[in-house]
Amino acid sequence: MPLLKKLCENITNVIKERVKDIDDEKAEIINYGLYLWIADIIKLAIIFTAACLLRVFKLAVVFVVCFGLLRIFAGGSHAKTFWGCLLTNSAITFGSVYLSLLLSSIKPIFLFMLVMPFCAVVLYLYAPADHENKPVVSKKQKRKLKIVAYMVLIAEYLISLSITQNTFSNVIILSTLFVCLGMLPVTYKIMGARHGNGL
Repeated sequence: MPLLKKLCENITNVIKERVKDIDDEKAEIINYGLYLWIADIIKLAIIFTAACLLRVFKLAVVFVVCFGLLRIFAGGSHAKTFWGCLLTNSAITFGSVYLSLLLSSIKPIFLFMLVMPFCAVVLYLYAPADHENKPVVSKKQKRKLKIVAYMVLIAEYLISLSITQNTFSNVIILSTLFVCLGMLPVTYKIMGARHGNGL
């Protein structure tokens, strides 16, 4: 997204001019962080606007929060472009929302029993699944992220099984499934993504 890149470069240049001790390396980090932050805001705004129009806003919010929270610690592959990321996130979000509605007549415990073993194994094997722009820099960091990822996974499953509305339970369980699918080596290959330090 050239316009967004240009905006971030301009903001970075202003920061670099006004703040001392910012060299080219730090400026590059600031620029990349700004790009990710603004791009995420735009993507969320588009997804939530579409969710409002489709009258599934609450389910979309629950999915995005649960998906995002686990993904922070578990990691996963990323699309290389803004539009690729938007398309992927939209497909995952709305696919999960409508699948949860479709499965609303089924007790969430059955979906949980299918998804939970898969996610537990994937987290054990691949968490945290880093990428080249955000590598895991030490074994200590990797161990800490894996532990927290398991804690978040367990918490989300407990919440999903404790609430009474099946659609919300289902969308939480599906959010964990899609995080774990994004961690698989085959997903990295499909997305053209690369790991960081490979710790």
